[in-house]
Amino acid sequence: MKKINVALINNVQYCKFPKGINNITEFIEFLNENYHSFIELEFLIEEGCVAPFYIEEDLKIEKQYWNPSNIRLVKEAEASILLRWEYEEKLKKVVSEKCVDCVHYQEDAEGDNLKGHREKISLDGECWGYEKKS
Repeated sequence: MKKINVALINNVQYCKFPKGINNITEFIEFLNENYHSFIELEFLIEEGCVAPFYIEEDLKIEKQYWNPSNIRLVKEAEASILLRWEYEEKLKKVVSEKCVDCVHYQEDAEGDNLKGHREKISLDGECWGYEKKS
């Protein structure tokens, strides 16, 4: 597993620091210097995973052009990039510990029981649809 420091934009999107920028202080300075301009940013794309955890073999970086005046929140964060087998092992553990107690859980008898979980629950157990069984 590799960990990289990134900027978390608006508490939603994980962005690589631009070349020559190594921390959040430098990134904020860059945003302020280019406040009324469009800047090129590279975002980590969630596909078959949930941020801030990404699968190395599937990792996609998307260039987007943002006007910093539209950014309402930025903070430093950490993204974890795992090999597929590492990601799936960790996901199986999270599913077996948390998802089985959710009203939406369904056993996948024909597969690896990860279908439907890959893009809903993060490896730290955060799930937007979790509702505990009563």
